[in-house]
Amino acid sequence: MNFCLPSDLENLANETKFIQRNRKLGAVKFLELLFSQPASIAKNSLTSLSSRLEDSGLTISKQALDKKFNENAVDFLKQIYLLLFEAQSKQLFHPFSIQSTLNFRSLRILDGTSIKLPPAFQQVYPSTVGSGVKCQLEFDYLTGQLMYVEVQAGKAGDTASGMKRLETVQENDLILQDLGYFQFDLFKEVNARKAFYVSRARADTMFYVDHPEPRYHENGEIMKKYAHERLYLEEELKTIKRGETREYPKVYLGKHARFPTRLVVYRMTDQEQRQQEMRIKRRKQTKPGKVKQKSYEVSSISTYVTNFPSEVSVEEITGLYRYRWQIELVFKSWKTDMDVDYYRRMKLERWECHFYACLILLLLSMLITYQIRLYLWEEKGIILSEMIAMREISKRI
Repeated sequence: MNFCLPSDLENLANETKFIQRNRKLGAVKFLELLFSQPASIAKNSLTSLSSRLEDSGLTISKQALDKKFNENAVDFLKQIYLLLFEAQSKQLFHPFSIQSTLNFRSLRILDGTSIKLPPAFQQVYPSTVGSGVKCQLEFDYLTGQLMYVEVQAGKAGDTASGMKRLETVQENDLILQDLGYFQFDLFKEVNARKAFYVSRARADTMFYVDHPEPRYHENGEIMKKYAHERLYLEEELKTIKRGETREYPKVYLGKHARFPTRLVVYRMTDQEQRQQEMRIKRRKQTKPGKVKQKSYEVSSISTYVTNFPSEVSVEEITGLYRYRWQIELVFKSWKTDMDVDYYRRMKLERWECHFYACLILLLLSMLITYQIRLYLWEEKGIILSEMIAMREISKRI
């Protein structure tokens, strides 16, 4: 055993300090810095982050640390996320069971959320007003798996993402989506893949029903002009009582497409209508463009289209659609608990590192939360709050 004399101890200490000062910020230390707490690199100053590294034995100036947040760091985090996404998509998780007439392979919920950014980022992430990022996200409510994620500029529309994510849709999947993804081609593709959809219908959608007195050509073919007649919802709602639901087993969507589907119309109560009118008013104030008059005319009804077979009741259709709000809870947790939309003055690459760290955090938190939910329900009969679980899990990743 070798013993150090006092002079040797001093030399050893100086050598250790030299090694620490020249030690590189490796991948492990970099990830520790990012995940020491949610939104760590966004919420803390460079000085604070440098001090944290120094406490763990690595001396680095804030200027040198700032240089570490570069395109290579962003690509590194993107690759980690993509590897995790691919790995979880190949796993066979036991699904959470819900009450339904049909046995769904998955319950896929798609929506987008926007994150405002400072004007300095407008060239990279342009938005309709200023600068921003939109994240399209689809997850399976039965397992917590992410099915589709796309990062876009804030001004990007939803419809293209709605079509692109159909590449992974399989038989007996249930697709739940909002008005931003409403298009006839999407419903056709879901039908072709033997999957199911429930969607809200746009206020300006034209509905048609079979003509009560069709006319035919001499060769027996039905005259296209007299095959269908227009269904005017403005007139229909006059015969529907408030709080009442009416089903149309077969209607045709679109003036030209004439896509067959089931239609469910619910007339709101007075209170529900007032809330809906307030939402329309807020949308007019916060979003560019004009709110169509048709939106006001049918503001008292909710319309749903679906390809469910007749054995699925109207009550079950509207009940299943309510699961769509689960993605709003996911977004709320992502922003509130993981602080993905937190911003302080920083360069673009540092913000992108923050964003992809939060995306990795979301993926892991959702998987763990939904599997714990399944375990607690099946083994203990306990209903778990997903938001509370995601908040606590994200702190411990």
